[in-house]
Amino acid sequence: MSETIRVGRNDLTSTEVLRELKDGNRVIVEVSVLGKTMNMALRRHAGTYYCDTPMKLLTYETDEEMQTCLERYRLAKPESSAEIEETDASPSPEK
Repeated sequence: MSETIRVGRNDLTSTEVLRELKDGNRVIVEVSVLGKTMNMALRRHAGTYYCDTPMKLLTYETDEEMQTCLERYRLAKPESSAEIEETDASPSPEK
C-alpha cells in the first residue's frame, strides 16, 4: 500500500526522496514561490519518475535524472550538504 508523505522543501535528502519513490510512495513537497505556497507532487510509475508542478509535468527515466531535478529545484537537500551537516553535528574527537 502506498503512502503520501508531505514534507517541506529540504526536509529530506535527494536519496531519501528517491527511496520513498522506489518504495511506491508519493512525496508532496510544499514550496513557497513569490509568497505563495504550492505543492509539488513526486511519484514513480512503471519505472518513470514524475514531478508534477503547478505549471508543468516533468518526467525522468533514471534515478540520476530525478536526483538532479530534486537538487536543481531545491526540493531536497543535496547529498553533499547532508554529509556536511552530519559532520558538523558530530562531536570532535578528544586529543
